[in-house]
Amino acid sequence: MTKAKPPIQNNLNLSFNPHPLARNTHFQTIASSFIKVKAPHLLAASREMILNAGDGVRLQGFYSPQPEGKSRGLILLLHGWLGQANAVYVLATGEHLYRQGYSIFRLHFRDHGGTFHLNSGIFRSDLLDEAFSATQQIAALEPARPFHIIGASLGGSFALRLAWRHTQTPVPNMAQTIAINPSVNPYHTTLALDTSFFVYLAYFRRKWRRMFRNKKAAFPDLYPDIAAILAAPTTMTMTEAFTSFGPYATALDYLNSYAVTPQMMSELQSNVTIITAADDPIVPVADFAPFVGVSPWLHLAIQPYGGHVGFIDIFPLRHWLSEAATAILANSEF
Repeated sequence: MTKAKPPIQNNLNLSFNPHPLARNTHFQTIASSFIKVKAPHLLAASREMILNAGDGVRLQGFYSPQPEGKSRGLILLLHGWLGQANAVYVLATGEHLYRQGYSIFRLHFRDHGGTFHLNSGIFRSDLLDEAFSATQQIAALEPARPFHIIGASLGGSFALRLAWRHTQTPVPNMAQTIAINPSVNPYHTTLALDTSFFVYLAYFRRKWRRMFRNKKAAFPDLYPDIAAILAAPTTMTMTEAFTSFGPYATALDYLNSYAVTPQMMSELQSNVTIITAADDPIVPVADFAPFVGVSPWLHLAIQPYGGHVGFIDIFPLRHWLSEAATAILANSEF
């Protein structure tokens, strides 16, 4: 008889219980991208920085320090795939936490947020080295304060991998990492994008095609032929065509290159929290079952509702993720 896997657990005292009218998974997922958010305090304090991330790579970010250096800590916010530093969930979380006394740094991954011109090489999700180099520089902006990472979707995947990299090359002031709906199995996520609600495939395919066109416009000699990628009908076939721009022979090789494994998480040496939803239509909740109990440093907060990076309630409108992040960070003062 095959031994049953342990049940998925919510081992943090976090609970998202939205109004019944806001529980639909597609409402949660789609509304999170289109509800307007104002972030006056965060944006007023923001200043652009270009980080040299090694091997000539330049990454753009926006640093919002607290006035007079009175910071409770510095938080690095990481957007999702094809997202940007001004995404709704980034601004909502950033504004809330800035008002709570934290400094905020919003980083753009390569080619995101209109930064196609900064690097000749194209973005890949396995580019952990440059993300970690940027992370080290960002943490050093406030070395005497606790440093936290919050990432959503692909940004959550990067957050988990950065916490794992910290075990090998410590970031001195690393405190908490929060990964929201992270893609831990990119192959499963890609399949879900192609087979879930058709709106998601259309949305991400349109944005990825636009990224390739913009990259070609910035470096026409390096990307002369992107026709196969533009013509591919699914994210999986686009990924297969995309492998010609990297060191991987197949789409599966590429997708596996940035997977997050239980073995990686078993090596953690800092607090990591995964927040996700059982009804996520893009990142299958079953992917998190193997992570239960792998490390005392890893905490799972799996909610019944929330969709993909949603966690929005109505009457009144609120972004629960901001409240959850505040609760998690509360015990991380130096």
